[in-house]
Amino acid sequence: MSIISPTSWSAGTAELASLDDFIHALDAEISASGESAAVAVLVLSLRRTDRIAALTLPEYAGQVRQCFLERIQPVLRDKDKLVFVSEDECWLMLPQLTSEALAILAVHRLLNELSKPLKVAAQTIFFNPSIGIACAPMHGNSAVSLLRVADSAQKSAQRDNEKFLMPQARAGQSVMPDNLLVVLEEVLDANRLTMRYQPKVDLHSNRVVSVEALVRWPSDHPLTIETTHLIDIAERCGLIELLTMRVFNQVLHEVVNWRSAGMEMLVWVNLSARLLSHEQLPKILARILSIWDVPASSIGLEITESALIHDIEHTTNLLFELKDMGFHLSIDDFGTGYSSLAYLRRFPIDELKIDRMFIHGMTDSVQDKQIVQSIIGLAHNFGLPVVAEGVEDEKTLTALELLGCDQIQGFWFAKPMHGDQLMRWCNEFHRTVKR
Repeated sequence: MSIISPTSWSAGTAELASLDDFIHALDAEISASGESAAVAVLVLSLRRTDRIAALTLPEYAGQVRQCFLERIQPVLRDKDKLVFVSEDECWLMLPQLTSEALAILAVHRLLNELSKPLKVAAQTIFFNPSIGIACAPMHGNSAVSLLRVADSAQKSAQRDNEKFLMPQARAGQSVMPDNLLVVLEEVLDANRLTMRYQPKVDLHSNRVVSVEALVRWPSDHPLTIETTHLIDIAERCGLIELLTMRVFNQVLHEVVNWRSAGMEMLVWVNLSARLLSHEQLPKILARILSIWDVPASSIGLEITESALIHDIEHTTNLLFELKDMGFHLSIDDFGTGYSSLAYLRRFPIDELKIDRMFIHGMTDSVQDKQIVQSIIGLAHNFGLPVVAEGVEDEKTLTALELLGCDQIQGFWFAKPMHGDQLMRWCNEFHRTVKR
């Protein structure tokens, strides 16, 4: 979470500068968002019980603000931004949402945190919050228009004694249902999520060396939810552990079937950033492996680059524990986060996976090609193989081969497929491909 605070600026123009910074950042996010992404603005009125103390005691007011930020920090992502417009009101920006419904889920989590009193010095502070929500493009396409809608919604929520309000979409637009959380819980409880598996092909041997397990929303469900949206919802609702366990159970069941049919296959499973902070994660995974009698060496864990640096000490210890158990480890979406040489040297990683946005642009963009070349060289200097995801044409494949990329994943070789299709596909691929 980024905090744009008036104390960051010189006296006199402090509040104007911070608000201006927030509005410019909001306009930039709206301009950069595509049709499949939404940007949400929250106008949050705290209505604190200690308003007089906050107005008359500057040092105390600063302490309250710091405690407030620490309280809501776990609810927000690194990319979210917040600005205080007064001691009793703040605005939040939630960019890059896959659905407007995620803004409502974020609000529920904020309200849950604010339902607990805050203790600062001798004061116990209670909040009676009301929140107005506006989303681009649903409610407007500029920072000012969104803020006006969110501010009006906040005032309406406060007047009607509601905790939050998001106005209806404009004509012709729709949002996800209000009971999205209930729907997700029902699907998870019924174990209705399905899995697809996409092969990774080694360019040196032209053999399938592993597959990535990709979770999918049930195709026969009346609601359609994209995978990225599904993961976002699960993380915001505190259901990511249950979702991950459902995924592991289905993957390990598939692994057992493949092994009984004579196919040994390393399967990569994506590990959520929020799940990395779970102290009991190694024990949870060990228990589920023992149930299916599958060794950890049959499973690879893909961890996004940005997830690795939230708590370096904890993450390092966790990765070594998982590595000691036998899991393979990969940094996913490499190039989009903030990893450094020191982190690569410190983490027990088995491979790097280049984010598809660089792969898609590398044949037309000199900069993207240079980034891919640099990542491949960096990984090889550390003795790590490199996987390129999102390879969809022969031109990109040839360029990656010339740069020394090790493994390829993408539609050029195969789309994600059902587990019972994988063995037939692998046999056919190995029979017909040139060695």
